[in-house]
Amino acid sequence: MSVAVTPEPTPTLSPSPTQSPKPAVDVDLDGAPGRLASVIDGDTFTIATRSGEVTVRILGIDAPEFDDVGQRELAEQAREALRTLIGGGPVRLVADAESKDAGGRLLRHAFRGNRLLAADLARQGWARSLPIAPNLAQQDAIHRAVVEARAADRGIWALNSASVTLSVDKVREVVTLTNTGPAPLQIGGWWLVSLRGKQGFRFPLGTTIGPGESLRVVAGQAAGVHRFQHRNVWNNSSPDPAELRRSDGRIAAVWDDSGSGESKR
Repeated sequence: MSVAVTPEPTPTLSPSPTQSPKPAVDVDLDGAPGRLASVIDGDTFTIATRSGEVTVRILGIDAPEFDDVGQRELAEQAREALRTLIGGGPVRLVADAESKDAGGRLLRHAFRGNRLLAADLARQGWARSLPIAPNLAQQDAIHRAVVEARAADRGIWALNSASVTLSVDKVREVVTLTNTGPAPLQIGGWWLVSLRGKQGFRFPLGTTIGPGESLRVVAGQAAGVHRFQHRNVWNNSSPDPAELRRSDGRIAAVWDDSGSGESKR
């Protein structure tokens, strides 16, 4: 004989009197009202509008992402930094020459009052400059902010604490790291990353570069002990910057792919 069991009603949970919900953040999207829905990472968020939810990519910067090689913890910090900068809002979004990217995300400059959020995030050290023509209206302000953060060793930047330079021969698929300091440089567990393709090479534990010495990381047909798993890494037709990242994800050296062949620190 079976007995029917009536499930107990699910209790309704009320917020604790000591916990107040986060205030809604108003967003002005080209003059139309919206509300902040979520902050995805340091340069991307979603907003709720009358026609549905849309994703906004902040122009002019590139913050660490959760799938970036070795930078998951920095991505979390960059996201929290953007949340703090947004605060209680309101946020004003302004279009540049192009309004959407190939994936359908809205491309916008984001302001809180008169503050450009991209520049403020970059000044704190949580974003690189990412100038993509023709959307360059705020790039000078962002560039100045990045220069300030790099000089002060903030956020993702560890340039002042590592005596190492980086250069890339994209045609030959050869990267050269040189220790410019007076002591051996321990780089075991560090990452060498192509920013465009996001290919990464992790140095084996115990890898050391002596004072004044150089080390090569290769791909393709080039000969060398340290080798990317990918056959072709560096893009020869478009800029493809390189970063040397410490084991904590912070950037120890960069090659900006300016065409000069010089490492920029």
